[in-house]
Amino acid sequence: MSEADTNREVIAVSSLVLAALEHRTFEELTEVERVIATVWALEADVNNGGFDQFFFNSSGDLAFFAPKALSIIGAPSTAMIVARANALFGAGGPPRERGLRQAQLAALQGAEERLEELDVEFYEYLDDLTALMHRYISANAPELLARVRT
Repeated sequence: MSEADTNREVIAVSSLVLAALEHRTFEELTEVERVIATVWALEADVNNGGFDQFFFNSSGDLAFFAPKALSIIGAPSTAMIVARANALFGAGGPPRERGLRQAQLAALQGAEERLEELDVEFYEYLDDLTALMHRYISANAPELLARVRT
């Protein structure tokens, strides 16, 4: 399978899971769905506008689970970067409620510079998130792959 096909399948499966999240709570998703939704939301937002955008947007509601999701798919380096970004909010990490998180983000002293440093680390892609996600989806959600392949 080509890299483009792998990427297309990861995007398609992630889109299915994020659509399910529009009608169910995060807790109502299966763990596999939680992992897929979290990693995809993180990667999409950080690639689009950095950690600042991730925490500002509704996808930041999933920040608490991101290090675990990344560890589950086998992305320890990226998990550590996200854990350090989450730690900027204190021991409890970023609030799951968007308004509270946005207010806390705005109040963080020196956070913009630190988040930009973490963006640069993230963009180094020490872990191949697309390949890891495809492997995880193939092993844990083959029925979702079958849906996007037809």
